Order: sequence, then C-alpha cells, then structure tokens
Amino acid sequence: MLSPLLRPATWQHLPRESRDTLFLLALCAWLVLPLAWQLPPWVPLASAALLLWRAQLAWRGRPLPRRRTMLALAALVLAATLAEHRSILGRDAGVSFVVLLLALKTLEMHARRDAMVVFFLGFFVLVANFLFSQSLPVAAAMLLALLGLLTALVNAHLPVGRPPLRQSLRLAGQMLLWGTPLTAALFLLFPRVA
Repeated sequence: MLSPLLRPATWQHLPRESRDTLFLLALCAWLVLPLAWQLPPWVPLASAALLLWRAQLAWRGRPLPRRRTMLALAALVLAATLAEHRSILGRDAGVSFVVLLLALKTLEMHARRDAMVVFFLGFFVLVANFLFSQSLPVAAAMLLALLGLLTALVNAHLPVGRPPLRQSLRLAGQMLLWGTPLTAALFLLFPRVA
C-alpha cells in the first residue's frame, strides 16, 4: 500500500507551480546529499531544514517568508559560515556557503527569474561535488542530477498549463545525448594540467 503522498492522485491536485517547486526541491536535496559527508554536519542539516520548510509551503500553498526573515536568515548563514571556516573563501567554506544559499534561494522563488537562479546554483553545486570526490557513484549521482536539472529547466520553459514531467524528461534526455559527443571530444582533446 502506497503512502498517501506517493499516490499519483495526491500529486494531481497540486497546481503546476507547487508540483514544479517540489520537483526542484527534490533535485536540490539530491545535489546536497553527497556533500553531507564532506561538509560540517550543520550545513546539510540546515539546508535540509530550509528545503523541508519550502516543501511544506509549496504543498500547503502558503506564502513565502517576508523579506526581513530572508535577510535575517542570510545574515545567520553568513555568520555561521564565517564562524565555522573563518572565511567564505576556499573550497570548504565556499561550498558550504553556496549550498546554504541554494536552500535559501528556494524560499524566495516568486518568478521564473528566481527559478533560473536556483537552476544555475544547482549546476554550480553539481560541479562542486567533484571538488570532493570523482568516484563513479558520485559521477552517476551527478549525471542523474544533471538530467533532473535539465528536465526542470525545460519544464520551466514549456507553455502555461500542466505539461507532463515525462515530456520534459524526454526532451532533457535528448539534449543530454546530443551534448555527449561534444563532451567526449572536449574530454579527449582538452589539455590536461597536472
């Protein structure tokens, strides 16, 4: 027996904006997951709390936090990062800060422009995963995340209505396949620096 949240009928009643937001939040969580073992424990916990808060707002159709709340949270994130790393520069501090900014930005997604910022922060966090590990499991997880981010990006550009996510996934998969030969050529021909 499926949980009520996992039943397809449960997702059907959601407006497109909420459905797309929940999909994007799941992608953000997937991007942060491999970093949970690389960053200080409070960073993935704080980002998970922010993503869950945003998911609850989307699920229930509640308004987003006020600007003052967002400024206070941003200041808190900056202060916590500075307290932990003594800087926001460098690999660990920079990735911690960007992961938290990604989670914070989801709390102010009002328009397509805000969603674009989340998409591109997501691509940045995707690449940041490789600063810590280039293993095959991480590469496979990030390939899946890349497909998800492309799907979300395609979906954001589809016309008004309720286009099925399957349609966006198919188009994103085609884009990924079309880009594979160029990626392979760059991998083979780009000079490697020791």
